[in-house]
Amino acid sequence: MLLLIIEIPAIGCLGLALRALIVSAAQRDLSRSLLDAAAAALCWTVSAVGGSARTNLTYLLAESVSVQLDGQILGLIAQCGDLETLESPEFTDRVGILRSGGDLIGHYSLSVLDAVATVLRLAFVLVLLATVRAELLLLALILAPVLWLQRRERQQVIRSMVDTVEQTRLADHLFRLHTDPAAAMEMRIADSVKTLIDLADGIWRNVVRRKDRALWRSVIFDVASWSIFIVCYGSALISVVRSGSVGQAMAGNMLLVITLIANLRKQAEDTVHQLHRTAEGAHFLDAYLALRNDAALQLAASSRPIPSSLTDGIAFHGVSFSYPRGAAPVLSDLSIRLPAGSTVAIVGEHGAGKTTLIKLLCGLYTPSSGHITVDGLRLDEVGHKQWQGRITASFQDFAKFAWQVRESAGCGDLTRLADDARITEALNAGDALGFVAKLPLGLDTPLDASRDGVELSGGQWQRIALSRAFMRTSPLLFVLDEPTASLDAHSEYVVYRRQMVHARNLAEKNGAITVVISHRFSTVRMADLILVLANGAVSEAGSHAELMALNGVYAQLYELQAQGYGQDHPAAPPEGAGRSSLV
Repeated sequence: MLLLIIEIPAIGCLGLALRALIVSAAQRDLSRSLLDAAAAALCWTVSAVGGSARTNLTYLLAESVSVQLDGQILGLIAQCGDLETLESPEFTDRVGILRSGGDLIGHYSLSVLDAVATVLRLAFVLVLLATVRAELLLLALILAPVLWLQRRERQQVIRSMVDTVEQTRLADHLFRLHTDPAAAMEMRIADSVKTLIDLADGIWRNVVRRKDRALWRSVIFDVASWSIFIVCYGSALISVVRSGSVGQAMAGNMLLVITLIANLRKQAEDTVHQLHRTAEGAHFLDAYLALRNDAALQLAASSRPIPSSLTDGIAFHGVSFSYPRGAAPVLSDLSIRLPAGSTVAIVGEHGAGKTTLIKLLCGLYTPSSGHITVDGLRLDEVGHKQWQGRITASFQDFAKFAWQVRESAGCGDLTRLADDARITEALNAGDALGFVAKLPLGLDTPLDASRDGVELSGGQWQRIALSRAFMRTSPLLFVLDEPTASLDAHSEYVVYRRQMVHARNLAEKNGAITVVISHRFSTVRMADLILVLANGAVSEAGSHAELMALNGVYAQLYELQAQGYGQDHPAAPPEGAGRSSLV
């Protein structure tokens, strides 16, 4: 603040000191000339050092604010617990803007103050010009349209950036495809590398072309407006020459006017720059506040506590769901009850809505109509964050966290991340302990070949994901969405046998519900309740025996798979195996 206050009059005082120096030098007054020269040097030093220090401090503060904002932005994104928000183009664009503008928000914290200081410096210069000749104040009027035109064109440049966010995101995705080993492998086999490179190049060219149009238009207006100002500047100098008598005073005034008008142009450019930075910062600040508002709405719903155990179960009450850009509903008027302590299997053809139902159950989507209750409590009143803290899941599209083994598996329960014994139990339950024990550093092995670690196979990655789901010891809901798609038949049998044990133990402990989606009927038949989904609704529901007796869709699918395996019935684990301990 002190730096800004001292710097404001420095340039104007420099002009005055130079004028005085001209006069004293012409009068051959050595002592006064030295004083005037020292004053001019001091003013110049204050202006130069102050400007440099202010710029450096501004950038340091902006960098510090940017780092803090990155953490806050990630935290706010995490609070938006439903996938609908994360998958919406508006949200994605907003996050894209924030990722590229954290420093601008940091600059915004000082840009308003800096803009005020710039305006004060400008006013000080104009006052000094008026002391030489009042008509010189007309230069301020000429500056007004120059500033307005520049600000208007800067806004058009910002608009071009916003309008190309989606295309920029697509081009970045195409670039990442070329650097991802799995994607690169398929691209080379399909001979699509050049095609995708051309596509990315076309998108980037379109983005650059659109931004360039806005930038070139801004440049043209800048040149035109500043050309007008230069003409007026020259006219002002001629006016000063014609109006004054030749002598010491006129020479000093000329030097003062040249110094002040040159500074006037700099102050005008600084004003435009500060307004531009302020406008950009305000734009990014709007995106940040909108993100914070989204997160606040999510937290506002988290008002009612989750029960410590289930006594009734989970129920869908007339639930329908459509994706934002979907033509038809995926689920229609679904009313089902999952009893507390039960193991529920969901089957159906591809596209029947199985995974969507699971995501609704996990609070990752909000029903388009109807509602879900947990022991009578509406899920939308409980809040996604609280509910998701009491569930565990292994999804078909699992994440590959390329960290150390202990972190990749242990993050399923962050409170036990330092508990090697618990992580080992989870790895055993997920059938991953065998290959983890053979890794060079065991639990400390990085799962990333680029960091001197190891690269896992698809089946090994799925075992790590399964182990992650086994980390929580007291969930109310355990979800397995095609958890063995990448495993061989033997590993699948081992995992499901252990899961059935785990399901019964959880049911006895706190009435937890286990939900399984699987294409293997040897697994499905062990469930207490089997739901058959078709056309967005439950077409059949019951136990394995009940559905076989019904001789409907389930029975047909079951017999079809039995024939495919060349046996009367798909193999099932021994009855009663689930009563033994997990590990």
